[in-house]
Amino acid sequence: MTSCNLLELSESGGCGCKIPPNMLGRILKTTSQNNDAIDPNLLLGFETSDDCAVYNFGDKHLLFSTDFFSSTVNSPYLFGKIAAANALSDIYATGGKPLIVNSILAFPPEDIPMPYVEDMIKGAQEVLTQCNAKNVGGHTIKNAQPLYGFAVIGEAQQHQIKRNNTPQVGDLVIITKPIGIGVLSNALKMNLLNEDALPEHTIEYITRVNKIGYELGKLSGVHSMTDITGFGLIGHLSEMVENSNFDVSIDTSDIPLIDGVKELCIKATKNPSGTFNNISRYAKYLQYKNDISEELKLLLHDPQTNGGLLITVDQQTYESQLAALSDSYPDHFHVIGQVNQGSGKIILK
Repeated sequence: MTSCNLLELSESGGCGCKIPPNMLGRILKTTSQNNDAIDPNLLLGFETSDDCAVYNFGDKHLLFSTDFFSSTVNSPYLFGKIAAANALSDIYATGGKPLIVNSILAFPPEDIPMPYVEDMIKGAQEVLTQCNAKNVGGHTIKNAQPLYGFAVIGEAQQHQIKRNNTPQVGDLVIITKPIGIGVLSNALKMNLLNEDALPEHTIEYITRVNKIGYELGKLSGVHSMTDITGFGLIGHLSEMVENSNFDVSIDTSDIPLIDGVKELCIKATKNPSGTFNNISRYAKYLQYKNDISEELKLLLHDPQTNGGLLITVDQQTYESQLAALSDSYPDHFHVIGQVNQGSGKIILK
């Protein structure tokens, strides 16, 4: 065998293969109830669905996260790049930088030629080298569905660590990438798009590493930060305001979309799917000030794989310090709303 189709071997790709949010909540609750290990140096676990565990080592804090999934593209090289960038994202979303990784690799040897596996590794290694993260080992198994990802250890000083649920009133809500990656992946899998014809800027979005999170972690005016993954933009906004005295008002006309996904999303989004699971789970947080299109409702809940960062930042920091960062990180700051006093709602207008 000299070739294969990774998308045909992937039941559901990327962060779209996450289990439904309600089921995950039960798993986390059961894990918590049966986890009686107490360590005062464990500063952050999975209690708030944050991006990393944080462990106190004194001057530096250790960050730990794990991410792996099936492919969202047919190119093994791009799959490797996306898998590595997505795994490193949780470290950057916490304000840290990655140090070492262990790979998690599973594939059916009878269906995937070895050159494909080597190209996956080459793509991932390119990203790891870019981020000065050293691959120190891992675990590889046979599996009917190809899976790739990494367990990552990083570090951050205490003042750099950002949480996903600590916005302040008056903060601007910003995302660093257009949304629609899940629709794009579905369209590729359904042969609605030709992967070889994807524009270069679209390839850049889906493989871009969220390295800017390390720089944002240094800014005291950045009050909260997370990455947008399988629960979609609305799901991660809900984590920000759940059980809080905050609302976030989102101007849907300001949300950037990947070119072409709005026209594809109805045809490329099946029910049941991760998108519809998200719609059901997070409906209780939403208030609509205006009618929005069915396409936009789907995209707001679209599972993102290696999606951008979601941050809140005060106006002064945005105008002074993020403007300077824009020179080194163009097309990274899209203001989509604001944090207000409230009762834990996402207000869409």
